[in-house]
Amino acid sequence: MSPMFRPSNKILSTSLFCFFASFLSGTLAFAHSGHTHEEKLRISLPGVVAKVNGQDIHNDDILRELKKTLKNYKDRGIPLTAEEEKITAKKLIENEIERALLLQKGHEINALVSDEALDKKLRKVKSSFKSDSIFEHELKNRKLTLNQYKKELKIDLLMQQVIDREIEPNIKVSEKDIQSFYEKNKDKFITEKKVRASVILIKAKRGDTKSEKSAQQKIESILEKIKNGSTFNEMATKYSEDSLAPKGGDLGYFAKNQIFGAFSERAFNMKVNEVSPVFKTGLGLHLLKLTDLKEGKMMPLDRAKTRIEKILRKNKVGNATRNYVEKLKQKSKIKMYF
Repeated sequence: MSPMFRPSNKILSTSLFCFFASFLSGTLAFAHSGHTHEEKLRISLPGVVAKVNGQDIHNDDILRELKKTLKNYKDRGIPLTAEEEKITAKKLIENEIERALLLQKGHEINALVSDEALDKKLRKVKSSFKSDSIFEHELKNRKLTLNQYKKELKIDLLMQQVIDREIEPNIKVSEKDIQSFYEKNKDKFITEKKVRASVILIKAKRGDTKSEKSAQQKIESILEKIKNGSTFNEMATKYSEDSLAPKGGDLGYFAKNQIFGAFSERAFNMKVNEVSPVFKTGLGLHLLKLTDLKEGKMMPLDRAKTRIEKILRKNKVGNATRNYVEKLKQKSKIKMYF
């Protein structure tokens, strides 16, 4: 395949639904991205790139998304050629046309977004960031004001209403669909092996010989008491120097990749009720006891059913939305000027 068609499996496969799905799910398309700088374009777009049923589509959003796409590919070490840039711009314009068609349909069916609904959605978006300042920083990186973003968010909520009223009610997921998906994707419904463990920590200052020696003597004494009949829970409650001490050092259940590696690699190689030898981390010296084990097992269909139905419904809504927009295109007057 020639380099000219390199983006076809990435950018150019972008459908209407994928193009604004990030907004509809309540998160910013650029959430948690790094700092962006202005990319220089090799193509020139007219001020009005298309007309949809008499409505002008201006180049503002196209330019912003195009520059973002160029930077993403450049950062990945596969900068787009001038021809690829042109193809990408055309696809972005087509996506904007599709958005315009859905928005026009929204006005036709009297879809409305109240200030309360918009504020609720905005709060949900903000909650996906660690702080409001990080959210505001992302807006600044994307050269968007809060009012501009709220305008975009309102448009996407209007389009969602079209989907909810015109498309969603016609979507059916049968028991046969669910059963078939389950049978073909059983590997997705195997629960992870989980263990439960408790830990004792005796802190030691790294590089401080005196501190490390004192911690070593203390934890070896604790281990000796456990070997002589003291319970791990009792020793953890009495001597452990971390926040889990009041709980007897209980870490609860965890999968292999859900916890600190030094604990995980030991816990998953121990037998229930086994206590590890003393081991060292950056915090100090530890003892670990495996208290329970849950082997991974196949999730039965009745438990997987709700999850499968959501997956299938989402896929069907996406396909139906694309078909719906194609029908809108056939009944509309559309002109592209690029």
